[in-house]
Amino acid sequence: MKVLFHIDESARWKMALGNILNMLQYGRENTEAFTVELVANGPAVQELQPEAAERASLSALFGALGPQVRVCACRNALQANGIPAGTLFPFVQVVPAGVVEIAARQQEGCAYIKP
Repeated sequence: MKVLFHIDESARWKMALGNILNMLQYGRENTEAFTVELVANGPAVQELQPEAAERASLSALFGALGPQVRVCACRNALQANGIPAGTLFPFVQVVPAGVVEIAARQQEGCAYIKP
């Protein structure tokens, strides 16, 4: 199953990451494979920086995702929030436009979840 998680509000990070981890755990327990992508845009891109993630108590959750989750940040949102791409976690991939990434993944058949 291909699943796309979308986050654009900083206050929703714990819920989004918890949802993803729960899905991955379910997959392990039920031998079901998931392809998961998380797209952050809007103010939520701030927590993709290690220091901001630490302040928000998200570091352990990010660390638990593992390489099976593709984490993307919207370049437009980074620019709007004055965040240089070089300050993001190394596992974060910058995409030109979060909304285009979301639309493309939905067109490919990803289930869309916005916690």
